[in-house]
Amino acid sequence: MNESNKSPQAISHKKLSFLLLNAKKDRFSSAEENDQHVKAKDELLAELDNWELSTKSLLKKFSNKNEKYLSDKSSKSLMALGAMEVHLTMALQALEGFRKDI
Repeated sequence: MNESNKSPQAISHKKLSFLLLNAKKDRFSSAEENDQHVKAKDELLAELDNWELSTKSLLKKFSNKNEKYLSDKSSKSLMALGAMEVHLTMALQALEGFRKDI
């Protein structure tokens, strides 16, 4: 047997993890496994679509500034609501960035 084809007697966990992460995908993996992967991805994308719609709806309600609903809230509560609005907007931007890579 050729020297380069010999299996090592021992391998570190770190090296094994590296090899597993960088190994090429098996071309002959089962179609069922592939179908499950595609289904899970489609479900995730559908959930993200639902989240995006509900978040945009919520942000639209924030922008309407329904003061009669907020009149009894403290300034800290209103600041917290504003912070939430900013974070939701940033999350939508992150989702947009994620979708560019699909």
